[in-house]
Amino acid sequence: MNYNEKEADDEWEWYIGQIFARIINKVHKSSIKNVIEIAPGFRYKIAYALKEIGFNGNLYIIDNNAEVLGYVNEKYEEILPNAKIICINKNFENAFEDTPDEFDLLLSNHCVDDMIISEYMKNYYNDNMNDENFRDILTEAWKRLGKNIKEVNEISSHIFLVFQKFFESKKISIIIMSQYKSNLYFKDEFKEMDEITEECFQRIRKLVTMDDEYINKVLDFFPFGEDERYRGQYLLDNTQNAKNWIVGEYKNT
Repeated sequence: MNYNEKEADDEWEWYIGQIFARIINKVHKSSIKNVIEIAPGFRYKIAYALKEIGFNGNLYIIDNNAEVLGYVNEKYEEILPNAKIICINKNFENAFEDTPDEFDLLLSNHCVDDMIISEYMKNYYNDNMNDENFRDILTEAWKRLGKNIKEVNEISSHIFLVFQKFFESKKISIIIMSQYKSNLYFKDEFKEMDEITEECFQRIRKLVTMDDEYINKVLDFFPFGEDERYRGQYLLDNTQNAKNWIVGEYKNT
């Protein structure tokens, strides 16, 4: 079994999925026929979100790892039996022509960090995802990258421009992306990944018209009710804080 697959926590997948579903329901009022998801990895939070809103349209999933797409295709078909799953095995920047020119939702959970480190590690990232020491390999790669400010800036700028070009070339009703900090950041194990990613994400965020006050009201809810694990300040300041989300339309200025 793949390392990433073993690490999936179904309760957490469902929880984040509920947040996405609530945001979708509050900001997209018309029917949803075409959706694009960027880089899910071995995760299925977006599938749970789309299940919650009763989605039965076309879902385009972009990921440059064929094994990821094999897993995602099977998992998403299980969760979304009435949707059409269209897998695109390419890097995001090479997949523009494989996606519709107009669509309802662009969704992504925690993709910017993966895009940054994949760009830095090149083929080594995909080729070693099954390595039992993959977490350690990633950690060391982030630490090395963090010491090279010039390369950080080059990669971040490149990824920002990819998103800008995509937003400009497509007609997207609503963009919804999250990039909350990892547990590793709060455990002080290492901070390079979240700090580098934060800067890039905030640049992308400025491309979208965003109402932080309204989104924070939308995020003020608790899918697990009184479960104290999901009601702490950690979540309010992280997964349920508008600063870690992009929700809105491309400014097109």
